[in-house]
This record gives sequence, C-alpha cells and structure tokens, in this order.
Amino acid sequence: MYKVRILFTAVLMLVATQAFCAVSSFLQQDEEHGSGAEQEGEFTFEASPKKKEGIFQSGEKVEYELKIHNSYNVVQEGTLSYLVTDLKNKELGSKSMPVKLGKHANGKYSFTLPQQKDPGFYKVSFMINVTEYDDTLRRVYGFNTKEIKSTAPRPVDFDDFWSDARAELNAVKPNFKITEQPDMAQGGTSVYLVEAQSLGNLKVRGWLTMPKNLKAGKKLPVWLVLPGYGGTGVKPIFGNSELAILSFNVRGQGNSRDIVHPTKDGYLTTDIENKKKYIYRGAIMDCIRAVDFICSRPELDSTNIICSGGSMGGYLSIVTCSLDKRIKLCSANNPVFCDFRALQGNPDWPMSAIVKYSKDKYLPLNKLLNNLDYYDLKNFSGNLNCKALIGVSLLDNLAPPYNEYTMLNNIKSNPKVFVYPELAHEVPPSLFTYLSNWMMDEFGIF
Repeated sequence: MYKVRILFTAVLMLVATQAFCAVSSFLQQDEEHGSGAEQEGEFTFEASPKKKEGIFQSGEKVEYELKIHNSYNVVQEGTLSYLVTDLKNKELGSKSMPVKLGKHANGKYSFTLPQQKDPGFYKVSFMINVTEYDDTLRRVYGFNTKEIKSTAPRPVDFDDFWSDARAELNAVKPNFKITEQPDMAQGGTSVYLVEAQSLGNLKVRGWLTMPKNLKAGKKLPVWLVLPGYGGTGVKPIFGNSELAILSFNVRGQGNSRDIVHPTKDGYLTTDIENKKKYIYRGAIMDCIRAVDFICSRPELDSTNIICSGGSMGGYLSIVTCSLDKRIKLCSANNPVFCDFRALQGNPDWPMSAIVKYSKDKYLPLNKLLNNLDYYDLKNFSGNLNCKALIGVSLLDNLAPPYNEYTMLNNIKSNPKVFVYPELAHEVPPSLFTYLSNWMMDEFGIF
C-alpha cells in the first residue's frame, strides 16, 4: 500500500504541474534580489511568520522571524527594516533596526508588526541593506480572515440561471462514445477516448484510464481531473489498479479545441458580453456532462467520485461540485475567478484581460461585471456541501488570498484549507501527499 500511495502522489504532482504551467506566463517574481557582493561568498535572507500559515487573529502578535547567513569573509553592517501596507499600497507601519553580522556568521532577528483594525490581508516588505548585499522579501499575512466578506451581492436569480443551464444541457442527447486506444496503453492500464455531446450540441472529449482485465461486477472509484487555463488541456493519467481516472477537457481545451479554439488570452473573454453565451457557461456544463458519463458506466462507481484541478481547474472543480451533488470529494488548488469586482484596480490577469476587452470593444466594464456575477466562484461556493480540500497561497497574484477568502467564507461545510504564506500560484509537494492519502482513505483503497 505504501508504494501505491507514493506512486499516486507522484501522479498528482504531475497533474498539478500541467494545471499551473499553463498560466505561468502571467506570474511575476515575488523577490527582488540585489546584485550581491563582488567577493566570493553567499548571503541568504529568509522571512517567515511565527504562525505557520501567516494568518493571525485579534489579540495575537503578528510576528516574523528573519534569518540571515553571511558566508563572505567580510563583516556585514547596515540596517534591517520592514514596511507594512494595505492591498492598495497605503503605508500602515514601518520600522528599522541596525544589524551587524560577522564573517561567516548567522543572525536571527524578529519583528512584531503593528496590529490592524480591519479583517483582511496585508503586504509586508522586509528589506536588508548591508555592506555587500541588498535584498527585499515580500510577504502577505492575514488578519481575522474568517470575517472577510464580499461587498458584491449574489444575483437574486443565480440559482435559476444555472438550473436553466442544466435543463438546457439535459435536453441534449449525450451520445457517449468510448473508444479504446491500444497504442496509448501503459503496462496494466488501458486508455480510452471519451466523447460526448454537451451544451449547444458541441462535442467535447476526455481520456479515461482504467486497469486492464477488470473483474466482472467490480466498480472503480473515479478521479475526475479538470484542466487549467491555457488550451493545452489534460492528457491521460495513469494511476493505480483500484482507480479509474477521467481527464476531461472542456470546450476550447486539449482535445476539445476543434470547434471552439480561442487564443489563450481570448478564452477568458469569449462572448463575455452575453451571460447566456459566455464560454464558461458551456465549459461548466461540459463538466456536468463528464459526471453524466461517469454515472452512465457500469464499471465506474458513481458514489465515489472526486473532482479536482488547479487554477482554472480548481475553479471548475468547486463550481462542478457546487452544482452537482453526485460528487463525493472536491480538491481545488489556487482556484481563480473569485470576487471579480474586488479585483478592480488589480493590474494582473484576469482583470487586465477583462479591462482590455472592455476598452477594445467599447463595452462598459460594469456590464461585463454584471455578467461575471453569474460566474463568480464566491457565488457558487455557498452551495458546496461535499468534503473539500482547498489550497491557498498568500503570494498568489492570479488568485489573491483576499478574494479566495470571500469564496471560502461562503462555504457552509467545513473544508480542509491549507495556506502557504511563501508561495505564489502553486502548492507544495506535501499537499499532494496529503491529497493522495485522503482520497484513498475516503474511497477505501488500500
């Protein structure tokens, strides 16, 4: 069992790499490093919150520990300082202290940051300026995050809007087709091309992997994997002999790009001015159709389905699990598209693409935001009732933590939330180890 779980963890990490690399071009560096010294040597500078997740509550000290290592044969002397700002870069506090580090020496320092009044997230820059080295580390910490709420209301007809979409999908005959791909098989695992008709009678596709020579009457738990942003989609995934994996590509992604194939930047804005024609209405219904396919197969266990993804795949995972109660488990890492209205003024994607489209097409931004209210993840998450595992990274500029928490705080169930204060649009390998064990325990795979 131990070997099986290690193998499966590796599979999860591979899937995560596919999900996040599609949007890596949008990421910016989080650290600014100085040029370093002319002499041989190395200088390291680290800043970590005293609370592992970087989330603090009223009455707790907001403390950071700073570690410095000087391997130069030169005494390092200068200052260590911090600057705290809100998310709009308004200064809220600063402080500096002298620092002197001997040759080949280590130093450990701490700062207690000023308490804030309002719940939210705050930016802090730690700066070191010494003889041979200048550096700035940027971090984000949270304060009373359970009190974060969106100021944008949910549309009163939100549930009706999506009920209508489901009814429209149900009127389309799925015409499921499954075709074995012998040349793609690996070891004891078979690969099948899955095809289905979805909303608008558009054909969408995915890849199903299952163990060969399945015993008669045996039903396999199913891992439904949804694609990240970018168009490359998801490919066949090879797990273990006790699990079926459906890598499903919504319209415009992977092997479902034959009819709908916008550019990477254009995928977000395709028909965004019409909430009933917007590309994500179809993409979300494609995910529901994937669940329909699972439930149509006698060898697949429709009572044991996990839906997962990262970035856009994380968004689609939470949306699908919020709309479809047939799913048992949900896993989403750094899900995007939370609280669009709170992203106004943010120069990064996705708001940058929406603003550009608004200007290029001479469309009022508020008209687009009115439509996006029906696609905002925070408006779905209140209907998420299944067990969930969600990863959030505090330096993520594509899925900012404030926006993530407006979504998380709407969830009435009790999801497992893992917070990573020193990561951007990514999660660490340890989360995939946890996810692998959690999934296998819930499915009784030993």
